Amino acid sequence: MKNLKDLVKIRAEIRKKEPLIHAITNPIAINMVANSILFVGAKPICAEHPQEMEDITPKADALSINLGNINQSRMEAMDRASFFASKKGLPIIIDLVGIGASRLRLNVAKNLLDKYKFSLLKGNASEIIALAKGASSAKGVDVGKDDEDKSLEYVIKTCQDLSKKYQAAVLLTGKIDILVKDNKYYLIENGCPELSNITATGCMLTGLISAFIAVTDVINASLLAMLIMEIGAEMSDKDKPYSFFVDLMDKIGTISDEIIIDHAKIKEGEI
Repeated sequence: MKNLKDLVKIRAEIRKKEPLIHAITNPIAINMVANSILFVGAKPICAEHPQEMEDITPKADALSINLGNINQSRMEAMDRASFFASKKGLPIIIDLVGIGASRLRLNVAKNLLDKYKFSLLKGNASEIIALAKGASSAKGVDVGKDDEDKSLEYVIKTCQDLSKKYQAAVLLTGKIDILVKDNKYYLIENGCPELSNITATGCMLTGLISAFIAVTDVINASLLAMLIMEIGAEMSDKDKPYSFFVDLMDKIGTISDEIIIDHAKIKEGEI
């Protein structure tokens, strides 16, 4: 079982080091992603012009790329940033937004994954299944019901197959989050339905993981980011949608270590 007291100590480490996070995300989410990174103590830069990648990416401590609302310029920037991040040995996260709905995004993801070494592949069940199987029941960028209803054993095995293929951790987000690396998995059962009513909460989670991965390993970074986001949501005002969003943003920066430890619902297992 993960030592949660050690896990939350990473929050002090990130505030001490203030790592620079290069987050290439989509315009729908950019403000929320940048603020989420700031609120936990890191520094974001969201540069996306392809000609800047050679200068900016090597100065960062981690890179995250997000396939939401894709365009040609950002596709080129992601490829160039991944090249320079790989050259420096930086941790890289890919958020597979919409690859279950768009062949373009699916092909972009596969091309990047074939060329570069990623630390973490992240997506909902439809996105993970699309990457593994080539098709899914995705409903736009949201998970499709047929994919959401797959058995736990099926999705864990699918994540494991991708983890072994790409030598990376795989995070499947949903009602139960599933984090897999090699033969080990973690189930995270925190969160609340209201998270799905705010756009870009998944992108925010990617930003948080990319901040923590600059100072710790991919498993600890992913677990800590999920607990902050999801327990923060549980603790937030759910009566009004925008009040919930504002409260959630506050909780990302202010939720206490004690609340995280007391409310964490993590299970570990081996495949």
